[in-house]
Amino acid sequence: MPHTFLPQDQIVWQLPVKNIQSCRQDMSVDIAIVGGGMAGLSVAYELSKRGLKAILLEQAYCGSGATGKSSGFVTSNAELSFSDLLKRYPEKTAHDIWSLFNQGLESIRATIKEHNLVCDYQEQDTLILARTENDLKTLKAEYTALKVIDDGAIFYTKEQLQELVSSKNYYGAVDYTNSFGINGYAYCQELKRIVEEKGIEVFEETPVVSIDGHTIITPHAKIRAEKIIVCVDRFLPELSRLEQEVYQVQTFVMASERLTDKQIQNLFPQKKYMCWDTDLIYNYFRITGENRLLLGGGTPFSTYISKAYHDYKPIEQKLNSYLQTNFPQADIQFEYSWPGLIGISKDIFPLVGPDKDQPFIYYISASAGLSVAAGLARYAVEHIFDQRADLDEYLSPYRLFPIGGLLQSCLGKRVSFALSHLYYKNIP
Repeated sequence: MPHTFLPQDQIVWQLPVKNIQSCRQDMSVDIAIVGGGMAGLSVAYELSKRGLKAILLEQAYCGSGATGKSSGFVTSNAELSFSDLLKRYPEKTAHDIWSLFNQGLESIRATIKEHNLVCDYQEQDTLILARTENDLKTLKAEYTALKVIDDGAIFYTKEQLQELVSSKNYYGAVDYTNSFGINGYAYCQELKRIVEEKGIEVFEETPVVSIDGHTIITPHAKIRAEKIIVCVDRFLPELSRLEQEVYQVQTFVMASERLTDKQIQNLFPQKKYMCWDTDLIYNYFRITGENRLLLGGGTPFSTYISKAYHDYKPIEQKLNSYLQTNFPQADIQFEYSWPGLIGISKDIFPLVGPDKDQPFIYYISASAGLSVAAGLARYAVEHIFDQRADLDEYLSPYRLFPIGGLLQSCLGKRVSFALSHLYYKNIP
């Protein structure tokens, strides 16, 4: 048995020193954006393309939150598949939502290519891997639905899949061909540079303590803004905003040593894929541009814990076991491991729209998925400045959920969200 090294609890690409400018003087602005992840920076970029001026406030540094801690999957299929959308919404609405997510994907791609962003852009198909025979039936339904709008989708049987992924433990897969991977942190840092060049002021290490009407209060300054766009996901309840509608789920990512071509071929015989499976708390993996294997997932116990678990040995053991069980030929050591908390709603769908009492405050939250966040940024800007409203009914932060109000008070927030997710994941 080779010696096993315990991975460092650090995010491998966030180790270099950052160039930070914080806000330390009061000011008045037309538009203030709160949050420097994919959603907030995408809003800033959309505004800059319109020639609008704004400031962006980030509590740590751009890309320090869920975006920069993610494994960097950019796909049209995020937490919800197209067949999930068809179960919930009228057919046209499902198509429009899927189109919005795809617009987010293409927006990220176009931004990278237009500005030559250095963010480890890797064109890789996405494989959704069936873990059971029943899961394979679900994937067949997804493929059938998807083929109506995506000619590139491919269905693989178990035998066909083994030529692409060196494992006998998956029952088949659906291939989404229009996806890619990025370094989410590097993308945010690069997009920060672009929006600053276009006149957007970015202040990092500037946490927002509270929002009082048009006034944003930070530790060292007060900012008065005519419009405030809040893109902070799981931190919204800390601002006393959407406290019952936003919670978080926790996932973990491990990054391996740099792999040899042979090690990669032992996983992917033909070409590299971005993969996740159909477990309720799914596992996911892909190869980065510097040939590290990113492997992520969670456990039923850790998913709804209210704080991040660092140096969490059970997840390291679980993910190592997952790799060895499904790829026994792999001989891979992991060097880094870290947790990430993702803001999420009870129906696993974004919350987007104005505050019901203060409509000059606008929310983008629970946007699980990088393409989702970018698509919502475009929708929000079009909603605010072009009066777009076609998806308001479905994105509204104030829509009704099966568990809420008094029942949620009795069950508690963690149980309410866990039961809600189980309900929505199992809609027939």
